[in-house]
Amino acid sequence: MTDEIDRLVCAVVHNDDANRVNQALVDEGYGVTRITAQGGFLRRGNAVFVIGVAQSSVDAVIELLKRDAQQAAGADASGSAYGIVFVVRASQFARL
Repeated sequence: MTDEIDRLVCAVVHNDDANRVNQALVDEGYGVTRITAQGGFLRRGNAVFVIGVAQSSVDAVIELLKRDAQQAAGADASGSAYGIVFVVRASQFARL
C-alpha cells in the first residue's frame, strides 16, 4: 500500500470475526490497529480496526471487511449485524 494515506477506515466487528479480519488485512499489506471494545453500535464484544489507506484503496478494504466479517455468532440473515464501517478524510498522516 504505497499510495499516500488520505482516508481513515474505522471498522467495528464482532469478536468472533476479529482474528480473521486482522489476518486478512495484514495479509493484504494494510497497516492496522486493533482495539478491543464492548457495547456501542453492536451491543456486544467487539474489535475496532483503524486502517489508514489511500482513497483508491477504500473500496478494496470495505470488500475485505465484508468478506471476512460475516461469520459472527448471532448475526442476522440480512447481514446488518456483522459490523459497521466509517470512512473519514485524513488531512494529515505522520509516522512517529
